[in-house]
Amino acid sequence: MVCIRKAVPQDLDVIKSLVDAHKYELGFVLRPALLNSIQDNEVFIAVEGENLLGMLEYHHRRDIQTTLYHLVVSSERHRQNIGSQLIRALESEARQLGKHYIQLKCPEDLPANSFYQNLGFELFAVENGRARKLNVWRLSLTT
Repeated sequence: MVCIRKAVPQDLDVIKSLVDAHKYELGFVLRPALLNSIQDNEVFIAVEGENLLGMLEYHHRRDIQTTLYHLVVSSERHRQNIGSQLIRALESEARQLGKHYIQLKCPEDLPANSFYQNLGFELFAVENGRARKLNVWRLSLTT
C-alpha cells in the first residue's frame, strides 16, 4: 500500500539517490537544498513499506502561488498513480493555505508535460531555459 507523507531528514539519502537517477529530467539537485526543503516541511514522499517510490519538492510562496520544484517517481513505478497522489497531497495542502494556484516549469521535450496536462494543469507560458525551452504549467485551485 502506497503512503504519502512528509519527508524527514533520515529520508535524505534515499531521496538524493532517486533524484540523481533522474538528472536528465530534474537537472542536478543539490543535497543541502533538499535538506533545507525537508527541514522546511516542503517535501512529500510516496513510500511502500521501506521503499521510496517518489518525491515532490515545493514551496508555498507568501503570495497566492505554490511552486512545484521537483516531482519524480521511480522508473519501475511509472503509470501507477503515484505522481498523481503526490500532486493531490500538494493540492490539498495548498488549498488549506489559501493558495490560488500551483505553478511549475517543465522542459518541453519531456513526457511529463502530458502528465501535467492530464491532471488539469494549463499551459501558462513558454520560457527559454539554459539548455531547452520550458513549459510553465498552472493548476488553478479556485473554483
